[in-house]
Amino acid sequence: MDEIDDLSDLPMPRFVWGFAVVTDKSGNVSHDEFEYLTHTRSPRFTCRVVELEDMPADGDDTDIDGRIVHYDDPDRLFYITDAGLALVNFQLFDKLPEKGKLKNVCDEAIANWLLRRAFLDDEEDED
Repeated sequence: MDEIDDLSDLPMPRFVWGFAVVTDKSGNVSHDEFEYLTHTRSPRFTCRVVELEDMPADGDDTDIDGRIVHYDDPDRLFYITDAGLALVNFQLFDKLPEKGKLKNVCDEAIANWLLRRAFLDDEEDED
């Protein structure tokens, strides 16, 4: 029980990444092919991460500058960047924030995703 008490002191991560678990009618379990993001601070939301093909990778990877599309229609809202990634299927847990704030959060999320991906790629190279 002490281990759980120690873990409860850890701060909640801002970005939580993972795959959805899918169960078919036969009870077979697999995971969705797409990765998901949960943003745990305001504005709290979850969304699907999509890697896009045929996107130019111009510029510096550390300078993420995405675009919010369909901001006025939250059901169609998505975020896209020239880094070849998009955030789609937003489920907002808080009210829709100002467009600039949401864009900044998404820019930071993509930078975090790229950093995480580089770390995971390095781990695979060591094996």
